[in-house]
Amino acid sequence: MKGFFLVVLLVLLAISIAFAEDREIQQLEEVVVTATRIEEPKTDVPASTQVITGYDIRKSTAKNAADLIGEAGLGNITIRSFTKGGGTSGGVVQLRGFRTNVSGRVINNSVLVLIDGHLTATTDLSQFPVDNIERIEIVKGPASVLYGSSVLGGVINIITKKKGEKGIHCSIGGETGSWEYWKTRAGLTGNKGNFDFYISANQSSQGEYEAKGYGKIGNTEYNGDAVSLRMGYKFLDDHYISLGYSYWKQWDIGRPGPIYDHDPDDYADVKRDNIDVGYKTENFNAYCYYGKNKDLSYTSQKAGPGNSIIYFQERKTQGAGIQKTFPIAGHRLVAGGQWDRIDFEGWKSVGQPYEPSNKYNSYGAFSEGRFSLLNNKLLLTLGLRYDYFENEVLPTRNMTITPRKEDFQNITKRGGIVHKITENLRLKGNIGEAYRAPSPLELGSQYQDTKGVWRVGNPDLDPEKSLTTDGGIEYSTPLLKGGFVFFHTDYKDKITQYYDEPRGINTYKNVPGATIQGVEPNISYDVGVASGLDISIEPFANVTYYTRYSVEDEETIAKYGSTLLDTPKWAGSFGVKLLQEKWDGRLIAKYMGNQRVQDPKVTGVKIVEKGDFTEVDLKGSYKPIKNLEISVSVENLFDRAYEYALYYPMPRRTLWGGVRWMF
Repeated sequence: MKGFFLVVLLVLLAISIAFAEDREIQQLEEVVVTATRIEEPKTDVPASTQVITGYDIRKSTAKNAADLIGEAGLGNITIRSFTKGGGTSGGVVQLRGFRTNVSGRVINNSVLVLIDGHLTATTDLSQFPVDNIERIEIVKGPASVLYGSSVLGGVINIITKKKGEKGIHCSIGGETGSWEYWKTRAGLTGNKGNFDFYISANQSSQGEYEAKGYGKIGNTEYNGDAVSLRMGYKFLDDHYISLGYSYWKQWDIGRPGPIYDHDPDDYADVKRDNIDVGYKTENFNAYCYYGKNKDLSYTSQKAGPGNSIIYFQERKTQGAGIQKTFPIAGHRLVAGGQWDRIDFEGWKSVGQPYEPSNKYNSYGAFSEGRFSLLNNKLLLTLGLRYDYFENEVLPTRNMTITPRKEDFQNITKRGGIVHKITENLRLKGNIGEAYRAPSPLELGSQYQDTKGVWRVGNPDLDPEKSLTTDGGIEYSTPLLKGGFVFFHTDYKDKITQYYDEPRGINTYKNVPGATIQGVEPNISYDVGVASGLDISIEPFANVTYYTRYSVEDEETIAKYGSTLLDTPKWAGSFGVKLLQEKWDGRLIAKYMGNQRVQDPKVTGVKIVEKGDFTEVDLKGSYKPIKNLEISVSVENLFDRAYEYALYYPMPRRTLWGGVRWMF
């Protein structure tokens, strides 16, 4: 398999070079910020970094960040909500065998989700509408040196829209489609003198939809709106201050549960707010932020009519950070510090909540240096970070609990190399540590659960840790872009819950983790431009293929088997992009391989194989005049039955159309 991908890549390299001799096309250097915390050309970054660009987002009909990542094939998406593209709990993403938290919690996370470089109050990517996204940067592999805890699989940084072109510009639009879906939106951007701003707002709704083989799935509707604002002011040449705010809300979100245990009327109201203030110069950056996520669920706690029980959850994040870049004779050093705080509060109108309220503060200091050698053709990177955590379990309404505090600290390291063989061809390598800090409940809980059993934390827990080595080849011209990365991760000290029979309590311990190994080939080639046509025809492919994903803990192997659950052998996105002056189109096929999963219908352990599927979308837009754009989309083009999570069938063929006026 690895040999096959290399052969394909080398053949296409040769084809591209041959065409490049006859065509002179300017190539703009792509700049990224997440991999090193400063703006740098993607070619100079050793970590495996992929970008969903602003152009990709404008030409997509995705509704949120989860849709965008799944469409691009940059992460394995697991959608556990019926209301794809709308309702909450719809955006679990897996990178290199590690996932974001199923419930959207920021704590207990193995893939870090950021908004503009700082924590947000949820990891549910369906809560980030595309209207406010400028681009998404995805760094795969270890990045704990720069970001601290929860970076075992990588970092997803959602970068919001900022200033646009000079002058004042406005856009209004509307969309409608299958399942009584509709959306209205408007945006305003300004960039005059030293002041710039961006404002957007939208409102949307969707009714119940049909799934192939099941008919109409009741209780799958939602309503929502969102507002985003960002403004900035430049002074003294290179000083810039900014203020950003985003608001997202959905209400009457149907929560029907799995198809075998359907609930006709459970629903939720969810709201997210984020605000941040930033100040930056060429070599200095400082910021502070605050985020809040509220979830009010109305349920009977069992399938069937009734939703009289209210369950309230509120997560807050806040923090601040500074960093300074020191240019040193062609080399550079980035150093900084950050403080982050996460608060969780929960209560139920009847009975005790599922877990106690808790919070933690983390304080981190980091530095990473880059040495530029051989006339900037060889780049060596070394980084180090120290983190200190204060964990606290708090008194909780309607719960018998012993409040408790526990502290924790950790040091991480990483290094990387970039060798520029030619202007277009690069070799890259990266080795680094990553970790997930034990949560306040895992370290310091002491409470009785809803069944009357005591749950007690373990203050002697070690963090979950990984050591990842990756390396590969990267090639880019205006016509051909491709790469091939091999990665190997040793994951250890996994934190697991177990019943301590002699003590009669549920508690936590560290166990051996897993070995995860694979390859990540990606390629795109503009056949149309290379052939001299006046149309861009660009086939593309983006694949993650696991050569090994085996569990190391003997108890886990005896219970669940030796293969990681919920992990496909391979997954990817394939298709072709078409672009001309007035129109564009995209045919995208998303493939998800077979997975071994726990059957939730069964009490106890029953591992089953969830089958693979390929879902195909067709999307396009047309500009009859300069300022008017008409868009159409057909999702699930071939009307296949498929599901990302077992017993959560996704919609049948879905049609969508929209109009946008820009002035």
